[in-house]
Amino acid sequence: MINHISIAVNEPERVANVLAEIWDGVVFPFPPNPGSFMVIADDGKGTGVEVLPAGTILVPGKGLPPEDDIDSPTEEFEGKFVKSDLVPRYVATHLNINTRKNIEQMRQIAKREGWRVLVANRGQGMFQLIELWVENTFMLEVMTPEQTARYIEITDPEFLAGVMGQHAGSRPGAGDPVENLQVIG
Repeated sequence: MINHISIAVNEPERVANVLAEIWDGVVFPFPPNPGSFMVIADDGKGTGVEVLPAGTILVPGKGLPPEDDIDSPTEEFEGKFVKSDLVPRYVATHLNINTRKNIEQMRQIAKREGWRVLVANRGQGMFQLIELWVENTFMLEVMTPEQTARYIEITDPEFLAGVMGQHAGSRPGAGDPVENLQVIG
């Protein structure tokens, strides 16, 4: 399970509130980085998204704490949020989340916000999801309950093994041809 992810956007509070609406979740300030917000889904698992101002990056701390004392304070060694002058318009990172809402509700939210939205049929129709482009720059894949059920079916290791033409648990070796990798994503 992925517990949380951080994304950087131009309007963190607005985006956090939209994510909370999609998830029936809640929004809190995110004190480690002023101007940021944490969205927690109403899923009973603590699933969250940290919504940071565009241009925020994480950098590693300096040095390491003593290895023989795992209870010692570590703040001075931890990664830090810093502001960067580089603010890419698009990034390779994207997020796939579940919602209890239906396709039309998702379209209405996206249209209200002025964000690109489409129902995408991935893997030549193997499964479906909603591409919702947050601020028209960050791809958020949203799955309705029905879409999520299908995604769970096709990500079963036995199903994937059949599609990939190999045994479940095996891994393609160097030089082994693997076809149809555009199954998920």
